[in-house]
Order: sequence, then structure tokens, then C-alpha cells
Amino acid sequence: MNLRVFLLNESKHLEPSSQTTFFKSFQDGKSYYWIDVEDPDPASLKNFLERLGLHSLILEEYLEPAGTPRVDLYHQSLFIKFSVQLAWDTLEQPFFSIICIPQAVITIHEKPSSTIENIANEYSSAARFHSSTTTAIIYQIFDRLIDKDMAFVLETRRNIESLEEAMDKAADLAQIDRILMLKQRISRLSIICEDQRYCVATLQTIESDLFDISDLREYFRDSLANLEYAIRSAGRQEAHLSELRQYYQITLQEKTNKRLRLLTILSAVFMPLSLITGIYGMNFRYMPELTWPYSYPLVISIMVAVAAVFLWIFNRKGWFK
Repeated sequence: MNLRVFLLNESKHLEPSSQTTFFKSFQDGKSYYWIDVEDPDPASLKNFLERLGLHSLILEEYLEPAGTPRVDLYHQSLFIKFSVQLAWDTLEQPFFSIICIPQAVITIHEKPSSTIENIANEYSSAARFHSSTTTAIIYQIFDRLIDKDMAFVLETRRNIESLEEAMDKAADLAQIDRILMLKQRISRLSIICEDQRYCVATLQTIESDLFDISDLREYFRDSLANLEYAIRSAGRQEAHLSELRQYYQITLQEKTNKRLRLLTILSAVFMPLSLITGIYGMNFRYMPELTWPYSYPLVISIMVAVAAVFLWIFNRKGWFK
């Protein structure tokens, strides 16, 4: 288990700290901390959380495998659980947990998160939090995750545009696989955005001294608006992918129809020719024209003429277009 402790100092920057310092001062009402736990070990995590005096249901909810977002308030503890998108092309849908107590925010995730790393690096020197509160830390986490979701939505849109351009030139079998792949990814991203929207919307309804968003309410509204835009955009992209899939199927059906039309033309042309050859292939004794010296070139000429007439008729009716 990789556990890192950061102190939110008076300058509103993150300052590296330790567990020993945290447990000595986190209850003084003056210091605010951020503890990030990566790849948690259940036994070690349970021991750490029990030292904080957290409600027993918090650990149970964290260990619960249910894939649903959660925002629950337990006395002096707030528990948040939601899914995240680690990368645009990942097939995983891991969950991210946040535990908020009066003087600390604890983030728990199994996989490495570039979002967490960026916040830890940027707010250690350059950037500052809006206020020296746990609410400001939680807002930044959600804001960065939402920005990442928006980037994934835009990346998907660019891929759909390039796919559409390729299909306009020539539709092939590889493109339908790409359509299905993109549809699966955007559908998963839409679910993740909906989970996060539920959490952000629920956080705005909490009225507690533990989690006071009065100074950051407008920021949370902007985050919610961005999530709603991402969800609408994902819905439009899913519809666009469905249209592209339908277009591919229509194109494929049109190719099949062209092949069938060609076979129909060939069948229609060769049918009378087969009739003629069938007649003269019969083993009859009395066929007077067989003794005529010009019968063979005449029959061949008739067959060529019949084929030419049929081809002219089909061409006139536009069957070759």
C-alpha cells in the first residue's frame, strides 16, 4: 500500500508530511491534510481508518463490490465512491473513493492516477487552493477528473470524424470493428460521467459543517454543467456512431445488390443462348438445317445478336449504373 500525506499549509499549498505528524495534529482544528492511498491493502487500510475513529459502515461500503456511485454522510464523516476513466483506450472501469473528515481528505484508488499526481505536483508550489478547507481539495479532485473526461470526449469525437472521412472514401470490414470499439468506449465514458454527475449534484445538497460549499457553490455548478455537456456530447456521439454503422450496412447491402444485379444480367443473357445450345444439343436424327452449310454461322450470329439485344436493353434501363 502506497500512502502519502500532504499538509495544506497557510499559503494554500500542499506540503509533504508524514503519518506521525498527521495523527498528532489532525484533531487540533487548525491543520488540514490530504492523504492519498494507492493500491490499498485491506488489513492495513482498516487499521489506518480505525485510528481515525471512522464509522464502521465506511469501510464496509468501500469494500462493497457494487458498481454504483455513493455519497453518504455518517456523523462527522463523508464517504464518496464513483467510477473513473483512467485512459481513453482502457477497458477497465475502476472506482475512486473519497473519505472526508473535519480536518482531512482521504482518497483511495487501486490504480495509479495521473490526476492525483498532477494535483499533488501543481499544488505543491505553483497553484493554490481556493481556500484552506477539505471542500477545496475535493473540488479540485472532481474538477480535474471532469476535465479529463472532457478530454476523452473530445478525443472520441476526433476519432469519429476521422472514421467518417475514411468511410466516405471507402467502407470496409475493419471500419465496422472500429465503430463497435468506439461505441463501447463512449458508452462506458457516458456511464462514468453520469456517476460523477450524481456525486457532484448530491454534494451540492449536503448541508453540514463538515462539508460546506458556500464559497465554492458556483464552482461546483460549473463542474456539474461540464459533466452534463460531456453526457450530452457522448449521447450525440453514440447516435452518430449508430448512423455510421447503419451507413456501413446500407453500403454493404448496396454492394451485394450490385453483385446480384450483375448475376441477374448474366443469367438473363445466357438463358436464351442456353436454350439454343440445348435444342441443337439434342440427339435427333432428322434436323434438316444441320445439313445446310451455313447453319453453324447463322446460329452463332443469332446467339450473338440475342446477347447484344439483351445487353442493349439492360443498358438502356440503367442496370449497369
